[in-house]
Amino acid sequence: MALPTAQPAEVLRAWQKDDLYQKQLAGSLARLMPSNRASKAVPISSLLYKSFTTLRDLQTLGEEYSGIVQVDETYNKLPSFCNRLLSIALSAFGENLTRRLFRYAENAVEQNSSLRPAVQNSFLVLLKALTNMVPQIENIHRALCYINGGPIQLGKTAAGIDYVQVRPAAAAYYAHLRLLGIVTLLHAFVSCGQSVHQAKRHIDQMRDFPNEVESNKSCVACLEEIVQPCALPCGHIFCMQCSYGALETCALCRTPFTKNTVVPLMNYCP
Repeated sequence: MALPTAQPAEVLRAWQKDDLYQKQLAGSLARLMPSNRASKAVPISSLLYKSFTTLRDLQTLGEEYSGIVQVDETYNKLPSFCNRLLSIALSAFGENLTRRLFRYAENAVEQNSSLRPAVQNSFLVLLKALTNMVPQIENIHRALCYINGGPIQLGKTAAGIDYVQVRPAAAAYYAHLRLLGIVTLLHAFVSCGQSVHQAKRHIDQMRDFPNEVESNKSCVACLEEIVQPCALPCGHIFCMQCSYGALETCALCRTPFTKNTVVPLMNYCP
């Protein structure tokens, strides 16, 4: 007899338990690692936790607590080793890999001299908007799981992994989860809309760029009057908020720089 599909409440409870244990493991690893490597503790803890459970065809502590088991798309067999390995890799490194891909695309656009400046700036702004949307993609997937069921982690869905229930489940919270999923979905769509709107507004500002920056008192990055001017290694001057903010390359000559190479000009007035 086929086992029933796991209820969203049980999947969520298992995910919360596993997330708690992984955070505790990450905290212990961070104390053992050098301070400049402490940020690596989170993906390493996720990789270790799932390698000793999911990769070995064992339930995680959260799955055992909730009484659910991972299965493949047929709902009759355990996931294959390749699918389990893919889900672990995507869960641990998927977001960082996506951000690196967008950053690589930004660098490719910046170095493409065949593009007109207006087109180049438009592509860069849109890529920035997509980078900001990466967390919202996970939130949209999570909201759909609250509504329709399925694994919370996007990596498991991409690898074709789902859950079945091996113990009787209390489905009393399912209606509440559907409401939470709708609210989460609306919030994610609003956040994506804000990112697109900000990108469009920036594109509109870039169209008027020649008229906006005629004054040498204007910051090229934010198109506002320069406040607390700072010089980049290439010699161009921007306001401090932009220099130590989102800028990674000079907005004029596209020269990359790091924050520790920015020089504040304490007594300089444009």
